Amino acid sequence: MHIFDHPGPVNTESVVKTVKEHAPRAKAIVVASITGESALKIARVAGTIPVVCVTCPQGMVWDIDGMKSGVFADIKELRALRDTWNAEGREKVPMEITPENKILLDQAGIPLIRGTIPFFGPSFSMRIHLGHISSLDIMAKTLELFSPGTLVGMECVLMATDAGVISEGIPVICCAGTERGLDTAWLVRSSASANIFHPERGFRFIEQLAKPGIAVNPEVGIEYIR
Repeated sequence: MHIFDHPGPVNTESVVKTVKEHAPRAKAIVVASITGESALKIARVAGTIPVVCVTCPQGMVWDIDGMKSGVFADIKELRALRDTWNAEGREKVPMEITPENKILLDQAGIPLIRGTIPFFGPSFSMRIHLGHISSLDIMAKTLELFSPGTLVGMECVLMATDAGVISEGIPVICCAGTERGLDTAWLVRSSASANIFHPERGFRFIEQLAKPGIAVNPEVGIEYIR
């Protein structure tokens, strides 16, 4: 297992190399990718293993004014990106696949999954708009103790399975990061979201392949502006 000194996009190439090394153990590779860039990088080293790109639901944006603290202030690469957006006079940045990467994903035959995120749907609205913390929030924050990418990687596998793009009960490599790029990879057993805790067919973490040594997590009240 690779343990990184710092979280964030700086670890993307190391995660790509790790995924390439372990790809033969999996029947699919699921990549969390907001812009499509990370999914394309994984696809270039995946060989014959199918790659799935999971991205954000429609309408999500980064609010630049809200980046004065948190991961966009704490992580050097994200801070530099925030400063670039500020210099360009941008107030909000869409969290979406770029048109160029959409073409490349289509050409490579990489399925694109975009839908409700399992731990970021109604429970998120309850937390933000009603001030109610649910058991799903507690589960999500517990997974983030490993790394944000651990939570997101699991969610992406659930979404890809629910969408029928990958089968239940197969070994899958999932990889994700801290807002941008990649810093986490797991070998897991896939399941539908409704079967997470099923005794025989449930989702299971098999082996951690890469993670930041100490994760930097978003605040509980983080809000993406639609």
